[in-house]
Amino acid sequence: MRGLILAAAVMLLPVFAQAGVVKGKVTADGKPLAGVQVSDGRQIVLTNSRGRYKMVTDKADSVVFITTPSGYRAEMIDAVRPGFWQLLTNAPGKREVHDFRLTAEPQDAYSVIFITDCHFAGDPSRKDLQTFEDTVLPVIRGEYEAAAAKGPVYTINLGDFSHDRYWYDFGLNEYAAEQYLAGLGYPTPIYSVTGNHDNDGAITGLGEATDFVSAWNYRHTWGPACYSVNIGKDHWIFMDTVVYLNEGAPDARHKNINGQRNYECRILDKDLAWLKEDLKYVSRDTRVFLCTHVPLVNGAYHAEELLPGETEKLYEAFTGFPMVYVFSGHTHKHINTDMQQYTRMRQFIFGATSGSMWQNPEGYQPIGSDSCNQSFNVLDCSAAEPAPRYVAVNGSPAMMRVYDINKVGEFYRNDPQCRIFHKLYPERSWYADPAFRNMIYVNYWGYAPGQKVEMFENGKPLAVKKSKLDEPLYVITYITPKLTADSKASKSAMKDRKTPHSFVATASTATAPVTIRVTDASGKVLHEETLIRPKTFNKDIQ
Repeated sequence: MRGLILAAAVMLLPVFAQAGVVKGKVTADGKPLAGVQVSDGRQIVLTNSRGRYKMVTDKADSVVFITTPSGYRAEMIDAVRPGFWQLLTNAPGKREVHDFRLTAEPQDAYSVIFITDCHFAGDPSRKDLQTFEDTVLPVIRGEYEAAAAKGPVYTINLGDFSHDRYWYDFGLNEYAAEQYLAGLGYPTPIYSVTGNHDNDGAITGLGEATDFVSAWNYRHTWGPACYSVNIGKDHWIFMDTVVYLNEGAPDARHKNINGQRNYECRILDKDLAWLKEDLKYVSRDTRVFLCTHVPLVNGAYHAEELLPGETEKLYEAFTGFPMVYVFSGHTHKHINTDMQQYTRMRQFIFGATSGSMWQNPEGYQPIGSDSCNQSFNVLDCSAAEPAPRYVAVNGSPAMMRVYDINKVGEFYRNDPQCRIFHKLYPERSWYADPAFRNMIYVNYWGYAPGQKVEMFENGKPLAVKKSKLDEPLYVITYITPKLTADSKASKSAMKDRKTPHSFVATASTATAPVTIRVTDASGKVLHEETLIRPKTFNKDIQ
């Protein structure tokens, strides 16, 4: 099997020695459309007055695509995929004809639903597909129906739609996962960006070509790795931020996984060159949105960002644009980052639609690795200032979870699994220790730079500091249920799940109420709630 896969992979390698003509026509509602950008991932040409284009290309990226102009949508390939791209299937030196058909669509007011890190695997033990269908999809449909009353609605998938480790275990690769979603009648068109888990783990040993070849199924499903779309008055850009290496010894635990599925978080030079070419056609007063899987800047504990120097390259490419809004996934955390020196960028990192890859045990709620609720986000693009709205699958509007650590410590002390956790991992936060007495722990995943989190006991301010302690609910949801006295949790589960948006303070008593207040940079109160103590701690805390 491995030999067949690698043989097929080598056939997919780009050939640079030859070039051929690719041409075609772009029409809108049957009429030719002039001035439409057409690209092979390296160059961009425009359609003429008859809607025709022509390019000489080595077909190295194996796709041809258009930048859909504002006020139009490409005709659909199936229930969820807009047909703005087509595969180049002939030999490099052979001519190909590819036409694109568009439909006029009013886009003065439109909305976007962001999903990310769905990690569809078809794993019977996790029940990921059935759980999505039963719990997540109905909430997405409800949000779609509300937004569709105003105008068109699109979905943007920010990567890790599938999970490379399980492609061959359960027969659900990127295309099969897309077909599953289309078969459910997912309510909107989907634009996608590739994540590290959207590559074929069977492909290895091809050097620099491993990244391109391992993305074969992604390209056959969603099209180019980097592309752009105009919607309304906005320009949307989708960039690949993952270079798949898949080096090292095969992972014998899973079928046809021939490496360690490792990767680098960076942007290929050819993709950066394409971006600069694309931006030549964008007015500097256009609102620009950039979608990536890996965040440009993270600032979170134990979470990845682009390698040093990569964000600087992107920032330079956007010179002249007053603001670029960046949307990313990957971390399974909900984070609003401080872009520091990148003052012309504002970034939003969204928590995982899968929670923590659908791994919550039966009876435990799905949460992300920072304990934010399983969620997705909705953006009303008619608003002047983009403000994505967090939507929890469980229906809770709260973006804060407050713990009375006295009660957390009591739970830890009395719970058999927590005691095993402490024995096996004594260096981790052991909240039963008297050192944590009267501590208040606030996990506020709505936190944004410039905001202030304060706590008051009987009106008296407490000393608040950012926390580097374990998030209690994550520990009892994903770590302790899997522990036995002679069996440790998985390496992945035991990563420190500290959050970039948790705060602690120590009260003077065990019973006095504590008020938590969040204000913005101007002092406006954004959120205020009072913790009535003692507050019970259990796995159902919202």
